[in-house]
Amino acid sequence: MHETTVVGWDASETAERALEWAIARAEMQAEGRRRLRLVRAVDDTGLAGDDDETRAELQRAEVDVAERAERIRAEHPGLEVEAAAVRGEPGDVLADRTGDDSLVVVGAENGRTDEYWHSSRLGPRLAGAADGPVAVIPVGDVLERSGVMVAVDHGAAAERLCRLAADYAAKRGETLHAVHVGARTHDVAQDTEVVDHALAPALADHPDLAVERHVDSGPTAPALLRRAREHATVFVGSRQLGTVRRMFLGSVSHALVTNARCATIVVPPVSGLHSEDDATRA
Repeated sequence: MHETTVVGWDASETAERALEWAIARAEMQAEGRRRLRLVRAVDDTGLAGDDDETRAELQRAEVDVAERAERIRAEHPGLEVEAAAVRGEPGDVLADRTGDDSLVVVGAENGRTDEYWHSSRLGPRLAGAADGPVAVIPVGDVLERSGVMVAVDHGAAAERLCRLAADYAAKRGETLHAVHVGARTHDVAQDTEVVDHALAPALADHPDLAVERHVDSGPTAPALLRRAREHATVFVGSRQLGTVRRMFLGSVSHALVTNARCATIVVPPVSGLHSEDDATRA
């Protein structure tokens, strides 16, 4: 699952940071599954149908992304690298490449820089429209962090989310931190059972994985954001309603993505698994 790592790349600082993370992730994959795809979207929404200008921009993008892919091949000969320039709005182009066989990676800016307003919108919009997991990789923060955090709730989607997070933590040799946020009047014992149930399949896959359980209370998004500051990677489920793609995430995953200070991976529910109790309600 998620064998191919797809990167939205446009030569910006945010895209280069995302690419760096994506290369490291692709190199963790098993032999024969170390596939990396660079996708350079040429946004033609502001070109007013000028085909000559669009074609010229597309040609420049094809050269740029091909050159970047060639450098990656030279520096990382163990990776299978593909590159493409595609005409279309970046969010739509990348959403079309999401699914159960790929992880799509994009960059995000943390500060009020020239790139902030674009990159801060792309991550949550893409994650809300995606058919598969999306990793949002921020820049602008230099604190050292460790550990993989997974936001845990009820249901089969939570078990799947924990398995994905545990697999990633095992490959990185890091501790998995399972965090559940209950109500203000929550029962700690019952909430711990929720965490244990969600973790059970993951621990069956990785019996030697170091795991820490955390049960908090209060508003979900602020509690998860406090925990997320401590870790290098965060996994969170998304709550997608209906049969059409959503353009926006719910409050929890949106808060985590837009305030990300570490790699944040948003995982949508699988068709047939989704219910009101699935994953972390986002």
